[in-house]
Amino acid sequence: MNLDAVRNRKPARRMIEIPEPVMRALSEGLVATKNLPEWLACERQKLLAIICKQIGLDDNDRASFCWTPELLNQSALKQSFAIGRWLSERIKIGDDAWRLLSTHESDIVREWTAIIVGSKNDITFARKLAWIKLFADDAHSGLREIAWLALRADVVRDPVSAIQCLVPWTGSRNERLRRYASEITRPCGVWCSHIPMLKEQPELGLPILQPLLADDSKYVKNSVGNWLNDASKSRQEWVQATTTSWLKKSASLDTQYIVKRALRTIDKK
Repeated sequence: MNLDAVRNRKPARRMIEIPEPVMRALSEGLVATKNLPEWLACERQKLLAIICKQIGLDDNDRASFCWTPELLNQSALKQSFAIGRWLSERIKIGDDAWRLLSTHESDIVREWTAIIVGSKNDITFARKLAWIKLFADDAHSGLREIAWLALRADVVRDPVSAIQCLVPWTGSRNERLRRYASEITRPCGVWCSHIPMLKEQPELGLPILQPLLADDSKYVKNSVGNWLNDASKSRQEWVQATTTSWLKKSASLDTQYIVKRALRTIDKK
């Protein structure tokens, strides 16, 4: 295998078109994925076996993860969460194994490490945020999505406390962290559980949204607009009133962009 050639590859647009050397490198954790087809195609069963050996899990421990036919038929996302939860019972955050996985070449291995953080029930949400920050700011866009998905259940359980912890991130100079604060609290979100309290009372999200009303990052603006669009499905009048107020406070093109995105489904009615 010419690993340099694999690293410099142009990614295939369909899973069936992924060359065998690339598939092997992905499933052995030698390279990161470059697009969704590669992420979906990675053989997580093979990758987990390799990773378990790298972190020193013995044969009996490795065998305790059961690849049932049901799990093999699950989505790549559900497989990753199952693996991350299993690893969380064997790895302590911050130990040698965790550090090895958190800086691994494979984005899929790093996402398992982010899921370990979310799976720990003995640490507070604020502490989880401190550990997840590494992944929320990862260069790999797919991993950044897993980073907020990993802590989504904590937000669903206690949105008010979670929002209080996330407010400082809205003032970060880092657009990825600002976007994280918005994306993880979206009332509906994508590929995740809804947050009933924020669907019913989206005004609780204003401490996150208000600091971002004129953000100059498209990455952040899209998330804020989507947040409000989520809320418009259950509290249309509130979203209309909020966006009207924002336009009075800010005449910037950034605010106009957010408002247009927020109202896109309302305007089609």
